[in-house]
Amino acid sequence: MRAPTETWIDPPRLASLPAEWDQLEYSSRSLVFVADGRRRLRAWGPPARPWALSVEPDGGRWKVRAWGADPPTAREAARALFSLDHPLEAFYRQVRREPILRGTERRFRGLRLPRDANLYEALLHSIVGQQLSVRAANTLKQRLFARCPASLPADGVEVPCVPPPARLRALGEDGLRSVGLSRAKSRSLLALADWARRTPSAAVTVPTAPLEPAITALTDLPGVGRWTAENALLRGIGRTDVFVGGDLGIRVALDAYGAVPRSAPEVAARAWSDRHYPGWGSYATLYLWRKLVVDRAAAAGG
Repeated sequence: MRAPTETWIDPPRLASLPAEWDQLEYSSRSLVFVADGRRRLRAWGPPARPWALSVEPDGGRWKVRAWGADPPTAREAARALFSLDHPLEAFYRQVRREPILRGTERRFRGLRLPRDANLYEALLHSIVGQQLSVRAANTLKQRLFARCPASLPADGVEVPCVPPPARLRALGEDGLRSVGLSRAKSRSLLALADWARRTPSAAVTVPTAPLEPAITALTDLPGVGRWTAENALLRGIGRTDVFVGGDLGIRVALDAYGAVPRSAPEVAARAWSDRHYPGWGSYATLYLWRKLVVDRAAAAGG
């Protein structure tokens, strides 16, 4: 195995890499936490040509290594993975003015949107996870990944990759059904594979489009509804303006904290975010979910 490229980045003041181990809920999908407790490894790059990325604290800087990318590309990937270029202070100013999330800027200081490597990967995760618990979705993904084994060797660690489009297409509907996916999800994943191979430009145009047209561009895909599209925009592109108002966990949280009754229509949840967190709905989603998880664990004595 060839030696990795090595470089460093200067993280912003509000950045939580050393605490990421305690922020797994909603934060980690394919991150590998190495046993030494320092390194985080991740497959990055385009769906058909991924490469391995490693990030670890090194004094006041973060050391970045890449197996298959040059130093500028590795630095850019590390910044994208942890959304380091988002001006988190602007979100925290809104948090301090709103009673539901007030205080989370101290509890979860520096927590940033964890990114997937690309829009295809985020859509794949979201399609598999439709109407399922996190545990059930993870079980299905483990079975799927076992049928399409793919990993990248990096410093003695095998870094998992999502199945590339060609692997999904080769597996076919019967192969996807064999891991427990429904017929509808199997067909959606095959349509996603075809879309990813013929529409690489979507990764360029969707991030910069206004939110509603961006959602529409994704919901045109078979089996992709608004929840799936919003999750993909939040995770696959790192947009800051996506409040996932139809997510069950988010609706439970809004109800539990007295913001929006669970029986209210979905538009009421979005209206809450638009009123208090304009332009920062993605972070309102992340921090609201994190607050619910931590508070429930505390109540249960966890």
